[in-house]
Amino acid sequence: MGQSKWVLALVAAALMGCDDDGVEPADGVLFTIEVSGETFQTRVFDLSVIDALDGRLAAGTEGVVLGSLRAGDGGFNAPWGWHWEASTVEVADAAIELCDGRPSMVEADLPYWIDTVGAFCPWGATVVARDPGAGGA
Repeated sequence: MGQSKWVLALVAAALMGCDDDGVEPADGVLFTIEVSGETFQTRVFDLSVIDALDGRLAAGTEGVVLGSLRAGDGGFNAPWGWHWEASTVEVADAAIELCDGRPSMVEADLPYWIDTVGAFCPWGATVVARDPGAGGA
């Protein structure tokens, strides 16, 4: 068997043994997060982060959620002029005070938050919703 056929056979064999468990949702999962009475949305693809956010949603736990800031609403975070880069979203136990705040604070000084701070890590974040139509189970 030629090398390319051998590689294809290995890939096919690996795929036949796989199920959907552990596969990141193609469209991600959209979560709504509330901070001091203000809400924003983030899209997440990483299964461990999805599980952590689902856990916070189920428990009603308040805490630190963070991510790197990007300009524009990302197609899901309107009316804000910013969004978290999905691959950087994390659930944490603590974060530095510099990136703590409210969504409106980020919006009010967007160049500073994006170019200088680079991240948004509200300490009192509560996951309040998961969009059932945004990929995932």
